[in-house]
Order: sequence, then C-alpha cells, then structure tokens
Amino acid sequence: MVRYVLPCLAASLVLAACSPSAPPSAPEHGAAEVVAVPASHGFGPEVSAEDFSVHVRTLASDEFAGRAPGSAGEQLTVQYIQSQFERLGLKPGNGDSYLQTVPMVESEVDPSAHLAMQVKGEALDFAFGSDMVIGSRTEQATVAIENSPLVFVGYGVNAPEQGWNDYAGLDVKGKTVVMLVNDPGFHAGDETLFDGKRMTYYGRWTYKFEEAARQGASAALIIHDDAGAGYGWAVVQNSWSGKQFDLPRTVDTEPRSPAQGWLTGDAAKRLFAAAGLDLDALRTAANQRGFKAVPLDATLTTALDTRLQQTQSHNVLGLLPGSTRPDESVVYMAHWDHLGTHEGEAGDNIYNGAIDNASGVAGILEIAEAFVTQNPAPERSVLFLAVTLEESGLLGSRYYTAQPVLPLAKTAAVINLDAMPVLGPTRDMVVIGKGNSELEDLLAEIAGKQGRTLVAEDAPEKGYYFRSDHFNFAKAGVPALYAKGGTDNIEHGKEFVVQATQDYLLNRYHKPADAFDPNWDLRGVVQDINALYAVGRVIAGSGQWPNWYEGNAFRAARELGEAERATP
Repeated sequence: MVRYVLPCLAASLVLAACSPSAPPSAPEHGAAEVVAVPASHGFGPEVSAEDFSVHVRTLASDEFAGRAPGSAGEQLTVQYIQSQFERLGLKPGNGDSYLQTVPMVESEVDPSAHLAMQVKGEALDFAFGSDMVIGSRTEQATVAIENSPLVFVGYGVNAPEQGWNDYAGLDVKGKTVVMLVNDPGFHAGDETLFDGKRMTYYGRWTYKFEEAARQGASAALIIHDDAGAGYGWAVVQNSWSGKQFDLPRTVDTEPRSPAQGWLTGDAAKRLFAAAGLDLDALRTAANQRGFKAVPLDATLTTALDTRLQQTQSHNVLGLLPGSTRPDESVVYMAHWDHLGTHEGEAGDNIYNGAIDNASGVAGILEIAEAFVTQNPAPERSVLFLAVTLEESGLLGSRYYTAQPVLPLAKTAAVINLDAMPVLGPTRDMVVIGKGNSELEDLLAEIAGKQGRTLVAEDAPEKGYYFRSDHFNFAKAGVPALYAKGGTDNIEHGKEFVVQATQDYLLNRYHKPADAFDPNWDLRGVVQDINALYAVGRVIAGSGQWPNWYEGNAFRAARELGEAERATP
C-alpha cells in the first residue's frame, strides 16, 4: 500500500458541521450509571482475568443485542463504557462530553434483489445471499441498472508505483466491473508482485470498490474465494445482509458506484462459463504484468430497493490528562460495535461479538485502570477511544482522524486492541503488520521480559493490518501498534493454536456463536494487556516520538507532523 494513492478524506469529513436528524442519541454525562456491573464485583488496579471477564460478559450479553450502531444495543454499550470511564475518574474526552457524534446513514437492501444477466443470449439469475450480495452507498431509495456491459478487470488495481493498472486504456463508465479479491502476488505465489503473499491495501475489498467508483463504474462485483478473502462466504453473507452503515455523502464526498457487491466463486464460474471463458485461466492471466481487461459479452440488470435513515452513532472517549505535557498524547483504542441481531434468522440471531470485539474494549478498560492508579502519573495525556462502525469499514476511526479531539501531530502513538486471543499463555506475541514502526522495538524489549518473542501473523495474505481501526491513524502518520497473543502455546504447542484459530474463524467469527465462554484460558490475555500497557506507559512517561521504519509508506506523513510540532 502506498499512501498517495489512497483517497484523502480529511477535507471532506471536516465539512460535517450539522448533525442529521436522528432518533434519541445515547445519553450524555450523568446518565451512564444506569448500566452497572454486578454489585458483588470489585475492580482492582491490576490487570486481571476476573475484571476482564466482567467487561466481556456484560458487553457480549444478549441484553446488549449485538451492539449494532444506532440501536438500543448501542445506547447500552456507550452507557456502559462511559460509566466505566467515570468510575475510573477519566475526564470527558471530547470537551465536556464522553461522546463524539458520528453521523451515519443506515440502509437495508430488500433481500428480494437479484442480478439478471444476459450472457450471449442466455438468461442467468443470481439470488441475494446464496449467489451474491449487493448494496448501494448512493443514499438513493431505488437504484436501477439496465443492460450494463460486464468486463473482467483482473484485480481492479491501479498502482502506479507498482507499474500496474488493470484499467489501462479502459473506459468503464456505465459498465459493471468484475474482479478478484486480494493481490496478484498472493494467487500467483510470486514474491516479486506487490508484497507477494502479504496483502497490500490494493488487495482489500474496500480499495477495489473505491477504485471502481473513481473509474466511473456503474456496478462493481468482487469474486469471493475463501483463501483470497481470508474468510468463508458465510462471513460475507452475514456482513452484507441486514442493516448497513455508512458516512453520509455530505461528510464523505469521495465517488461511489451506484451498486457494489460480491459473487460466490460458483456463481462467478457459471457466469464466465456461459460467456465462453475459463475463470481459472483468466485468474492466471490477471497475475501477469500488462494484463488487459476482458469483456464478458454479457450485461447486468438489477433494481435495488433500499430503506434509508439518516441517523448517528458515537465514539466514546475518556481522557487522563498528562501531568506535564497534556497537549501530547498516547491513544488506546478498540471498536465497540458488532453486527446486532438478524431478524427472521432461525435459532440464535444475536451476534454477541464477544471476541470481536468486547475483548478489545475490556482490554482498554483494564489498561485505563492501570494508568489511573500508576505512580507517577503519565506525563503525556492518555486517551481511551472506543470507536463505532468498525464493522462497516472502519468509519468511526475514520471520522475521528478527520476530526480529532487531540492533534494527530502531537499523538505519539496509537495502540489498538481487537479480537484478543483467549487460548492461554504463549511463547511469542503476534504483531500484525510486523516490520512497520519503532513501537515494535519497545514491545520486543517488554515481551522479552515476559519470556516472549515477537512474530508476524501467520496469514499475511488476509490483510489484517488494513482491517482494523489503527489503519486510519497510520494513514495520518501516527505510528500504530496492533499486537496480541502468539502462535506457540506454552502448554499445547503451535498446532493447538492453529486448530483453535481455524475453529473460531469457521464457527464463530461474525456468527452468533461468538459468545462469552467462562472456560476461556485468560492467562495469555493478561500477559498481552500488561505488555501493551507497558508500551504506552513508557511513551506517556517520556519525550519519545516513535517513528515508522525507514522506507515505510506512512513515514512521510509522520515527518509532516514533526514539522508541524516544531512550528511555534
């Protein structure tokens, strides 16, 4: 990923001066005490499995209904987090409020939507959910696309610094682009293409839709495959069905295609076969430099009926002012939102999101407890930021970095907690996107004192670095650390971690089964939280300004921040 090709959002987001009409917002300071932990539980200053469990059990309870933005579950969630910030004595992080309002558009496509295609005179029909998912970000109640020509654009990537442009010489205005997920290097197994197996931002579905819109496509469809996406079709289906959320177009003015969505691998094969094309052969061709887009001799027609509502959600912010340099800060963050409930779904339809990401919120609450009781107090301010709309494309953190309450140029570091492993202590600690910043040097020393080493994630092709909220801070130049439990369990070895991780991804990730389990082994979580606390404690208690490693794409933005700090 190279910074200059990414859309610059700050200019458009700062235009959001007026809040849209909305249902009653989450209560402000003074009302948060309505959500309480069990009366019998007393929190201690040290990081503990018991305290962590109370937070996760509460946030992932059925009462919180899956913590969907804009729902009653959001109100309970932000009340709970605010009540914990108040209990700890943290000050409101946004002026006199613990909340930052994030305007959003809530949309829900009628699931009767289908894609009707004419392929060489043959009619094909793809149903919502089983064959495809689709939506619109245009904020129009009805979107109609008629006889839009389909064209296969390989990976849908325009990367000048890589000498790669799948849109070269191509005009896709009024057309539907069909493309592969991930990067060319991943599917080709070629380390000389992009970052090889390691996904770049060009491989993320978010980028592909952004680029298709910039190119003027009427619709954009990504072909799903489990390995390339990093998850199965059920994750796509669950994430794209039901209510969807976005920033309003008055806030985010970047181009948007009228329709965007995904095709299953089987649906794509049917489509390409009907067009007389071999999808596997085209995938191989798309892995080569100089690939030219291929028309499918097919057209797409669809009508999307979408229920729309202008509403709002909230980031929750608690601030511990620094003792001597309060204008400088360290940020701990975690997203509080999840997928809510899916009405009409048989059986358990509450997506509790215990690991993803009640665990991260519990982690920053435990770290906050450690900071407010440490002696001496931190010299720099420490901001605890629980953001919304991560599941909808990192929108809460995107909004915060466009309208920060503390200057990003004076933010020394951001430490992100997301989906904490609950598998017990490990010999190592995973750094997502290892090799990015000097924060890793500090973490390596701290982990070493725990008897652990730092390792990269096992599946860099899944692009986890671009899938969590620290990424928006990174784009703004703030060194960001995303690290958690390791790959080698002290008692059960590496295969145990592999199997447990696969079991979670297949059976619980973005499913109702991601629920609190009292049998979790939280000894490793306690280690992880203590290590991440120690990193922030060093930075908050010193004058260090960590930087990205030399050659990192985010370093230029950091250096701009250094110049800004040096300006009187």
